[in-house]
Amino acid sequence: MRYLLILLALLALSCTGTKKEVAGGTSEETNTLALLPVVGVDGSATALAFRDPSGYLASMEYGGRFSAVASFKISAWLKIDSLPGKSAIPHNLIGKFSDNSAVLPSEFSLAIVNGTCGAEAPTFAFFFTDESSNINCGHALLSKNPIKAGNWIFVEANWDGRYLVLYQDGILVAKEERISASLPYSRLPVYLGKSQVPFAIDGLSFNTEDSR
Repeated sequence: MRYLLILLALLALSCTGTKKEVAGGTSEETNTLALLPVVGVDGSATALAFRDPSGYLASMEYGGRFSAVASFKISAWLKIDSLPGKSAIPHNLIGKFSDNSAVLPSEFSLAIVNGTCGAEAPTFAFFFTDESSNINCGHALLSKNPIKAGNWIFVEANWDGRYLVLYQDGILVAKEERISASLPYSRLPVYLGKSQVPFAIDGLSFNTEDSR
């Protein structure tokens, strides 16, 4: 029960649409044995740690919030416990994709890359596409700042329908034009974890605006 309450507390995300504000998302699929409550940014046990490579949390409800939206904002405090070695696979932290998708997920993923997409050191990357197919490195926006293991880092990814921007600790680290009317409609969930990297997350916030 304690784990469930902490998971629900983490999923009390701030999700704003054009008509109403909704909070209190639900998790339909969770590997709770691999998740642990830990001390977060403010000193209380509000953060969630993904210690095991198989740890994840998935929400169909919040996956639906990103269907056919005209703009969105994702922000969270992240603490990477151990940086990944070089690999051709991105390490998802927050993303919307199919569990059985290709190596690079579809729709979007805030991830860590090292040794792929031009990153020669562990780097935050935001993969984003408005297509209904798997994304690739051509859809990746990479941070220019390094990741320091063991430190809380505030990361924010915004898309306003024209520009995709990535912030790290309040500093603009990447910006690219991505003109599109809206994201595609899909029933894919939003996944936290499935990263193969031990990390913790706190203060997760989603803000979306639909295209109507």
